[in-house]
Amino acid sequence: MVEISGGDLRRAFVAATDCLERYRDSINALNVFPVPDGDTGTNMLLTMRSALEQCPEEPDSNAGEVLSGLAEGAFWGARGNSGVILSQLFRGLSEASPSSTDFDNLWLIRGLRLATEAAYSSVVQPVEGTMLSVIKASANAAENSHNGNGEPETPTLWETAFNAAAEALYATPSQLPILREAGVVDAGGMGVVVILGAALCSLTGRDTALVDQALEACCVEPRKLAASEHRSDHEGLNSGFLDGTLAENWGYCIQYVIDGSDSGSNLTTETVRKGLEPELAGSAVIIGDGHYVKMHVHAPDPGPALSYGASLGQLDRISIENMGLQNSHFVAGHRDAAAQLAVVAVVQGEGLGRLFRDAGGSGVIDGGQTMNPSVGQILSHATAMPAAQVIVLPNNPNVLAAANQAAARDPRLHVVPSTSMPQGVAALLAFSPEESLEHNIEAMSAVLPEITSMEVTQAVRSTTIGGVTVDAGQYIGLIEGELAASGKTPEEALESVLDRIVTSAVQVVTIYSGIEAVIGATQGLSSGLENRFPGIQVDLVDGGQPHYHYLASVE
Repeated sequence: MVEISGGDLRRAFVAATDCLERYRDSINALNVFPVPDGDTGTNMLLTMRSALEQCPEEPDSNAGEVLSGLAEGAFWGARGNSGVILSQLFRGLSEASPSSTDFDNLWLIRGLRLATEAAYSSVVQPVEGTMLSVIKASANAAENSHNGNGEPETPTLWETAFNAAAEALYATPSQLPILREAGVVDAGGMGVVVILGAALCSLTGRDTALVDQALEACCVEPRKLAASEHRSDHEGLNSGFLDGTLAENWGYCIQYVIDGSDSGSNLTTETVRKGLEPELAGSAVIIGDGHYVKMHVHAPDPGPALSYGASLGQLDRISIENMGLQNSHFVAGHRDAAAQLAVVAVVQGEGLGRLFRDAGGSGVIDGGQTMNPSVGQILSHATAMPAAQVIVLPNNPNVLAAANQAAARDPRLHVVPSTSMPQGVAALLAFSPEESLEHNIEAMSAVLPEITSMEVTQAVRSTTIGGVTVDAGQYIGLIEGELAASGKTPEEALESVLDRIVTSAVQVVTIYSGIEAVIGATQGLSSGLENRFPGIQVDLVDGGQPHYHYLASVE
């Protein structure tokens, strides 16, 4: 018989915590059920850390003392649904744990069974396809491997439990429609597999590569990789699923501990459970340690949940989180992480930056005329994108060479040679993240010649170019970078260049106002174009760009 010491178990769960930290981001990326009330990987990791804080470090501590400390720490430090359920795993193992004088190898079977019962009873409405199913599968496998024939050693039982948990994890999408729709396995279940697997490796002296191998076919990478190493299959969550989550009314995540010792009543988890109103029962997780009851519930209004808890005793460790705001960040983060292609644009101006992001750009590099970004800046911003391939829009002839040099340095970078902001906007509107890199580069490059770009600024010195004479301080209009007109006001210069380009109602005119433009000054010019060419489309955009009162395009 191989006896597991308290030190062995503590080292095993220290190793499990380290491994869970390594997998935290991957588990967070799966966080789709029941609601995004904080990241599952983070919640489980914080619960594990709290468990270890109460775990005795004395070398002569026995297994029972170690598991009791882990259970106590996990109870008080449990975060979110996943952390609360995880705390019940330690509760079950603790209740079945061997003492120094009464040790047998079947304690793990008893512990996993008690953990399963405690976990299921903690959830008011248990759902299969979650970490509950994974814990239950490990308990069933351990029991079935014994069947009363001899006394298998703890490491053997632990390996059986781990393998069954991993198998159950991959079955979760077939049990739970929301996972199948999202195209992922259960996040909490993956955390359980990581913990059991890393503990097994510690107890048996194996490398945690065993855990990596067990999880390598999951819907996300098992470890954080460089963006260039991302796989093309199973990247992130289904986009339709993400869109659907935004329509949900997530409400609030409310957690607190009830101390009923002063109320004179016998406060139990069953008592708390029976008093729940239906609107609170659907997501409630309730656990107790014999002295306190911990409540975790989701509700559209935190008031009733807090009032109910306060009616039963003193409330402590109250936590309220807005899950609607969390979900907005959740969707945005997954959309960025899920992208195989990203577009980064060199942009000056708050309005233009917002326009590029709203139109599907993944990021902007601050720069343009008078402030050209360096090769290093382009590389730094572009390679920070999580996508496998990055398209760069330089949007300025003076930035194009630096962008090409950056692309020559990093094969992930690809330049669509836009030389003006209007060209960059048109190229971005032609971008389709569902299409291949080659298709996008071709489509985005194809629209560039269709755009005629104009700029209006103020002359910094007197000059005569191409027969156009301007004085320092006078307003000038440029077409495709060539001096074409001048005027006493920016609007007059803009009108002059537009008159030379706009010839029919089928054209589309877009005017981007800079930070020095007069608010509303282009309304009259827009009306004039519409009167001359009935049905013409004229779009006015607050670009916020410096140096240029107006940018404009005709296509």
